[in-house]
Amino acid sequence: MMSDSPPVILIGLDATEIDVVERLLAAGRLPNLAKLRQQGRWGRLQTEPPHFLSLVWSTFFCSSRLGDQGWYFNKIWNPDRQRLEYVDPSWLPLQPFWLSLDQSYRLAIIDLPYSAALPTRPNMTLLNGWQCHDDFGSNALPSGLWAQLSKRHGRPRMAAEVFGPQDAATLLAQRQEVLEGNRQFAEVCRDLMTLERFDLFLAVFGLVHRGSHYLWDLSQIDRDRVDAPARAVLEGSLHDAYASADEALGRVLDAAPADARVLVFALHGMEANDGWYEFLPRLIAQIHRGDGGAPAKPGMLFRLRQALPWRMVRQVTRRIPTAWNHALIPLWSRRMHDWPNTKYFALPMDYNGYIRLNLKGREREGCVDPKDADGVMAELDAGLRSFRDIESGQPVIRGTIKVDELVSPDAPRRRFLPDLIVLWDPPHPVWASSGVVSDRFGEIRWPKGRKLASGRSGNHTPHGWFIAKGPGITPGPSRRTYDTADLIPTAFRWLGAPQPPHFAGRPIEELLGD
Repeated sequence: MMSDSPPVILIGLDATEIDVVERLLAAGRLPNLAKLRQQGRWGRLQTEPPHFLSLVWSTFFCSSRLGDQGWYFNKIWNPDRQRLEYVDPSWLPLQPFWLSLDQSYRLAIIDLPYSAALPTRPNMTLLNGWQCHDDFGSNALPSGLWAQLSKRHGRPRMAAEVFGPQDAATLLAQRQEVLEGNRQFAEVCRDLMTLERFDLFLAVFGLVHRGSHYLWDLSQIDRDRVDAPARAVLEGSLHDAYASADEALGRVLDAAPADARVLVFALHGMEANDGWYEFLPRLIAQIHRGDGGAPAKPGMLFRLRQALPWRMVRQVTRRIPTAWNHALIPLWSRRMHDWPNTKYFALPMDYNGYIRLNLKGREREGCVDPKDADGVMAELDAGLRSFRDIESGQPVIRGTIKVDELVSPDAPRRRFLPDLIVLWDPPHPVWASSGVVSDRFGEIRWPKGRKLASGRSGNHTPHGWFIAKGPGITPGPSRRTYDTADLIPTAFRWLGAPQPPHFAGRPIEELLGD
């Protein structure tokens, strides 16, 4: 160990919404978080810029800015190959934090999202893919660790995510998976804590993230067909998921060294999913046609993927290795559109819409002259704003933001990012609408009451939070909202480790003590 500093324990409760946490704390359902708040300091987090809700984990483990690292979603557009690709930490131009610590520090990293294929170093225990929400594969270090844990605790409780229509049976199964998985993960963490005294122990509960997507409410199932007992269970499932995570957290902290500095956190949150983002590609296609663009002529694999129900696709993809799934992404995205005639296209998104121009000199098959880019984006912005909800007559899009207003055009990873962010402002959820209409581009209709293609009733917010306790930390609320990039620099200061020059964040002074 590099110093006599107390060990550092970082525990993520992934995507737990602060408003729900506050409500359940007031109701007495989260006793371990309540105890931690009495003993420590708590506050709010946000990742900058807040429009990229999946940027949180790369910002966290690199303490970096979007323009410097570019990993804003689980699939990234590669302009040189004109296709989407999965990436891993080796793609980053910056070192993740564990490679910036002196190798004498003993580390444990357990289910850190976006990092299953992370580069390793000496004095490192690793378990990834046990119950991460996103599937980036799995690995463990030392090599026999996965088998040992499976023998002692059973196979991981978390199954591959199955997008698509949900019903009472699938949600009840999700609930059971979350409750059992939280308990199992707590025991796995306790088990690993007994291996040795780590200088830094980082573990992230991923099942509460999965549960929040599907158990947020019952909007995505036919509630009239659910019997009263099952409905009562399902209506309390989100709170049960949070309560089980709190119980599991208590089990982990009971095994932590008494002198440890502890940071419990969520980097983003969750709210009801209004579902409008799923329709952005249709709006873009309508504008493209209205502007004289040629109809898209995607390749056969892309058309097949679009035509097949998500549930059918997922039943296949969950049975093949993660590496094969990742390899399919560039194959079907290679011919998403008729590129010579496609001026702009939607990228994968989680709430705010992401649009990229097919720019000459940047995209391999670009068709938009860079000098025309601002004009094309202005036309696209006006077109998107023109769509109104058929039911209410109100706009569904507040406007757009140019990414160059958030990130320097000269930033090292700017070329991998969208060009335009779509900000939604719908009057009601998409299933309460029968379509949209534009005076210029006409109507797009869909069946009113149709469930979302994803089956997710919850979607992300930029709201994060933290609670920290340990030697020298004064209990009480923080008045500030801190940046996600500040967390790892704070942990480095706790360890007495020097701050790498590429860290964009700064240690949180009110967590440093005397």
